[in-house]
Amino acid sequence: MISKSALAVAVATACCATGVSAAPVLQWSTVVNNNSTAPDGSGGEKFFSYNQPSVNDAGVVAFRARARVPAGEGSGGSGGEPLRGIFTRDMSVPNAAVTTIASNKSPYDVVPGPNNNGGTFNENPAFPRMDAASNTVAFRGQSTPVFEYQTGVNPDGTPIMTKGGTSGVYTNPNGTLVTGASLLGNVNGSAFPANPDLSHFQVPGAAPGTKFDQFPGAPTVTGNTVAFKGNWSDPTNGGQTGIYFRDVVANGGLSPVVKIAASGDAIEGSGGKTFGSTAPPSASGRNVAFTGLDNENAPTAGGIFVSSLDDPLHKLKALVSIGISSVGDALNSTFKTVGEALSFDGSKIGFWGSWGDATREVTVKCASDGNAAIKAACLAQDQSGIVGDGIYSFLVPEHQGIFMVDILTGGISMKAQTGPQFDDFLFWTFSGAPSDSGGDGTDDREPPRWRSSAFVAVDDARIVFKAQNRNGSTGLYGDFGEGLETLLETGMDGTLVDADAAGMKITSIGIERDGFRNGHLAINVGMANDDATLSMAGIYLAQVPEPSSIALLGLAFAALGVSSRRRRTT
Repeated sequence: MISKSALAVAVATACCATGVSAAPVLQWSTVVNNNSTAPDGSGGEKFFSYNQPSVNDAGVVAFRARARVPAGEGSGGSGGEPLRGIFTRDMSVPNAAVTTIASNKSPYDVVPGPNNNGGTFNENPAFPRMDAASNTVAFRGQSTPVFEYQTGVNPDGTPIMTKGGTSGVYTNPNGTLVTGASLLGNVNGSAFPANPDLSHFQVPGAAPGTKFDQFPGAPTVTGNTVAFKGNWSDPTNGGQTGIYFRDVVANGGLSPVVKIAASGDAIEGSGGKTFGSTAPPSASGRNVAFTGLDNENAPTAGGIFVSSLDDPLHKLKALVSIGISSVGDALNSTFKTVGEALSFDGSKIGFWGSWGDATREVTVKCASDGNAAIKAACLAQDQSGIVGDGIYSFLVPEHQGIFMVDILTGGISMKAQTGPQFDDFLFWTFSGAPSDSGGDGTDDREPPRWRSSAFVAVDDARIVFKAQNRNGSTGLYGDFGEGLETLLETGMDGTLVDADAAGMKITSIGIERDGFRNGHLAINVGMANDDATLSMAGIYLAQVPEPSSIALLGLAFAALGVSSRRRRTT
């Protein structure tokens, strides 16, 4: 008999399947769709736009969405200002209502303190993330200025006042919305005693009173602690970046921001190279994982690291190292780069990686809808030689894969790779902060550019990822203990997901790093008929069954080089 520990090691080291089996039957439940009325709106707004959701162990789903009054239904029709916000729904409770965490509509638009200026939310960039073990959510918020403070004295002796704080990281431990990180770390009473002391928001390791400039990407949360990527400016070295965390409850909510790693910090074992790029972290339990590189565009050092929140020195443990860690014995190669978006469940990390020097060309095109300033910036950067064409070409790695690493053993296993089945695991978007965007909070406040990302979510030894097929479709694929299986693909019947999508086909699928927890799989899907006169979209949840004991034994025997004599369709 194989012991439980030996079985776990065997399953963790088994490599990817050579083929993909037919789709398992997953029963999808609708969290919300385009027929759902948003809560707390001012006039019966219905949802119409969704980011990728997150889910916790209990089946509570958090999502960012927009809603508006459908054309012809009420004052203003679809041309009114959309309701935008962060919402949750507890799918473990039958007929549970959708609840609002924050939005751009009263009373959920008020930014939590510090806020002496009546600052209100106008947008929530990126996607919300959930603590696996609780209902706590973390998200970014853009807002009107929240704080007025003194920065000088006029000749007549009256104070010079400044308003600031238009971006932050927010979370809701115990159901109360609080500020996790803010752009107000420069506010203190050292020069002007009338100012309050907000130094707990300042950049640690920088000159006292240095404030953050922005918090790109999606912050993460575990318990009462938020972890995030923070950008800031150094007078000598210019733009800097790093990974930070803050306990929002300890010390009466006044605990300072703590640094895990930042620009200029040494990358251990790299021969003196330092971090030049960091990516938004993922947290689980008392650990934080993140990707850090010496050079984002052409990395020669760095990789994937994990750090304990309880370690006072916050030492980094390298799990995957560029140019050092093996992709797999059969491939006889090391990682050339790894992706930014890590899915972390406390024991395993799912990630994208590439190897070798071979590349191929991909073509992308500026969006025809969405934020007008972003569209204009995309077209303005066009290098095709055709004004307004908006077509770009990029070189991407020919050899890519989806991997899982065990944070305790350091064992790395490949779950899928480019080849006969999969063409690519990277998906492209154009985002950033155009100079004329008006600060509406729909971007990362970084210069606009094309960005690529892979999408993967792990749940113990199970994994789900998004991929582009050789046949031109985009799909969602999973390994739940019996090899790779197709979950959904574009072109499939929309009623596989939503009964309201009769006569429509799946046109888009989304998943994010916190979308697979305790067997709960949360995704966003778009559907339309052939001429796009009918459409449907929404957030959906399925319960993935536990792998059978026979399946686990089959993987264990295969990893140990022993035949289980079990037939599998590939």
